[in-house]
Amino acid sequence: MSHLLWSNDDYSVHIPAIDNEHKLLVCTINEFGDTLQLDGSLHAQIISEKLAYLSQFIRKHFESEERFLLFNNYPEYTEHLTEHTLLLERLSSFESRFKAENKAFNERMLTFLIDWLIRHVILHDRKYATYYQNKELIDHSNTNTY
Repeated sequence: MSHLLWSNDDYSVHIPAIDNEHKLLVCTINEFGDTLQLDGSLHAQIISEKLAYLSQFIRKHFESEERFLLFNNYPEYTEHLTEHTLLLERLSSFESRFKAENKAFNERMLTFLIDWLIRHVILHDRKYATYYQNKELIDHSNTNTY
């Protein structure tokens, strides 16, 4: 399976803390993809552990991002939160199905995660990044210097 490669030109929101989390998320998804290629008796257990870690990492990232959006009074916060909620529901469904049915976590599910991440960063995260950068420009231009 090919890896998702980070590209500043394509994915950067130009907010270092969030970019760093996105980069770690890309690495975590890539590691999860590598896990899917493993064989052996512990395969299901390892996938379950990696899936739990990925889910936990995504949740922490969303919490961090949502705090940033609230702190900066992002006007489309609710819509952004809805996007996060939808992914968390889908991820929870993946986890439940995997545990209950011991069903293989297939490449289609991994592809969904990769596609979701790319679309979310490009369509939603870059939108708040633009808002934040414009806000910063306005805030700095209103500063009186004597």
